[in-house]
Amino acid sequence: MKPLPQARLKPQGKATEKERSHSGIFLGEKCYWNPANLRNGHAVVLGTSGSGKTQTLKSMAYELPSLFPEIKVILIDLHGDLGLPNEVCYRLDAESPHGLNPLVLDLDPRGGGPDLQSIGISSILRKSLKMGDNQQGLLLNCFISCYENRGVEDGCKDSEKLLLKMAATFKYGIFSKPQPSLDFPLVRFDLSALAKVPGLSAIAAETLLKQLLDSHKLQGEIKDKTPRCYVILDECKEVKSSDTLARISAEARKFGLCAVVASQRDAHISGEVLANSSLKLVLAVDETEIASVKKRFRFSETMIASLQPLEALVRMDGDGMKTKILPYYLRIKQ
Repeated sequence: MKPLPQARLKPQGKATEKERSHSGIFLGEKCYWNPANLRNGHAVVLGTSGSGKTQTLKSMAYELPSLFPEIKVILIDLHGDLGLPNEVCYRLDAESPHGLNPLVLDLDPRGGGPDLQSIGISSILRKSLKMGDNQQGLLLNCFISCYENRGVEDGCKDSEKLLLKMAATFKYGIFSKPQPSLDFPLVRFDLSALAKVPGLSAIAAETLLKQLLDSHKLQGEIKDKTPRCYVILDECKEVKSSDTLARISAEARKFGLCAVVASQRDAHISGEVLANSSLKLVLAVDETEIASVKKRFRFSETMIASLQPLEALVRMDGDGMKTKILPYYLRIKQ
C-alpha cells in the first residue's frame, strides 16, 4: 500500500479567498465556512480544555442562522456552557418538568414500528449501561411488551439483575416526564446535571440524535445542499460508539440534517464520523495527542504543537489552512 502524501497546507489562491469571503460563515482570518459549498455539512472540532473549543462551537451555532435563515439549531450541551441569546433551553435534571421519551416511535413504514424501535433502544441502553446479552434480551422483551400493552412479568434472576442495573437510571425521572417541543429555531438541551448518574447523559444524547434522524428521514430528501437542521454536540465522548451518530454522518446529509461534534481527545471521534465530515478543525491539543492527530487529521506535528488558544488548523474537503478563530464573546460585541 502506498503511503499517504506528506501532510501540508495548500496556499490560498486569490480566487478561492475571494470566493469564500463573499459567502459563508467567517470562522477566522481568511477562513470562511459554507456547508452548502462542501461535500457535506458535517464538522469535527478537536481541542483540549482552554483551547477555545466552546467559543468556536458557540460561534458556529450563533452564525448559522445568518447563512441559512430557515435553519433549526439543536444544541446537546453536556457541560452546560453553550448558552446563546434567544434560545429555548431545557435543563434536564431530577427537578425538571421536562424529560425525554426513548420509546417515541419511528413512523417510517419501511424501517420503523415498535419492534425495530425496541431493538434500537435496547441496543442504546446496552452500550450506555454495559449490559450483557441476557440482560439486553430481557430488556428487548420488556419494551415489546410495553408496546403491546401486556405488562412485564418478573421472577427470574436475570430480571432482578437488570432491575438493579437500571434502577438509578430510571429513578432519576427524566424518562417519565413529558418531552418538550423542538419546534423553535434554537433549542439547547442542558444535560450537565445528568453526569451524576453513569450512562444517563449518553442515553439522553443518543435518544435526541435518534429522534432527529428519524424525523428528518420522514421529511424526505432535500432538493439542494441547504440544511434543514444542525445538531451540535459539545462532547462526543459520551456517544463515541454511537451507531446513530455514525448513521447521521453517513446518510443524514441528503435529508437536511447535519452534525457538528466536538471532543477533547482524538480517540473519542470515530473513524466513520471523521471520514464523513467535510470540515475538520483542530485547536490546541494535549501533547500526548499530537502524534495521533497528525496521523488522522494530516497536519504536521510542528504545526499542531505550536497552536495557541483560539488558533486552529482547518481542513475543508482537503484544503488546509491555519487561522485565528474569532470567538463568540467578540462576535456579540460587533
